[in-house]
Amino acid sequence: MAEPSRSEIKQAFDERIAMQERDDWSAFVETFTIDAVYVEHHMGTFHGRDAIRQWLLPVMAQCRGWTYPVDWVAIDGHRLIYHWQNRLPGARPDGRPYGFPGVTIMEYAAERQWSFQEDVYNWESALVVLKEWSAARKA
Repeated sequence: MAEPSRSEIKQAFDERIAMQERDDWSAFVETFTIDAVYVEHHMGTFHGRDAIRQWLLPVMAQCRGWTYPVDWVAIDGHRLIYHWQNRLPGARPDGRPYGFPGVTIMEYAAERQWSFQEDVYNWESALVVLKEWSAARKA
């Protein structure tokens, strides 16, 4: 099988980002291969599309209205790495958004599917932001 082109990988990535923006997490899960591995350092490692679905759909149901701006993307061979922001709805009184950054490492399999994803972010920083955001919503 021929190596995927850089443009194929970027197009598959862009389609996946569009799914995130629509909160279409069922379609997002379908972009994983059957035997994919998803590493989420705080919540665990999930083996296989079904395990990813069982974990991801309930988690993302709690994140409706969040956005995930992408700061930069790097593609090397079949690997794609990108830096993103988790943005929660609303803003602080000074106008700054509630959010925290992270990096995702993915491996492209073929045909718009990914065999590996690892999300890296500082859980302690995320927790501070989540608590601040939750308190502001209650106020």
